[in-house]
Amino acid sequence: MKLIAKFAEFIGYVVYHGEKITEWRCPNKNCGLSVAEDYVCCPHCGQRLKFRKPQPVSMMKISIKGGIVDAD
Repeated sequence: MKLIAKFAEFIGYVVYHGEKITEWRCPNKNCGLSVAEDYVCCPHCGQRLKFRKPQPVSMMKISIKGGIVDAD
């Protein structure tokens, strides 16, 4: 049985010793194991993997009306 490569699901970023590492999840709905970008197949279920560039994150600006909040 040949498994068709599917795009892994982007979970988010992890900062480890100053290095930004992307986290991915296996696209197989019965597996969902965390996989790395250098994997060709999921080590648990054998699903072939493809990776696409994660969407850029837009930051939200939050402001409080009515005065300045002191953090003391």
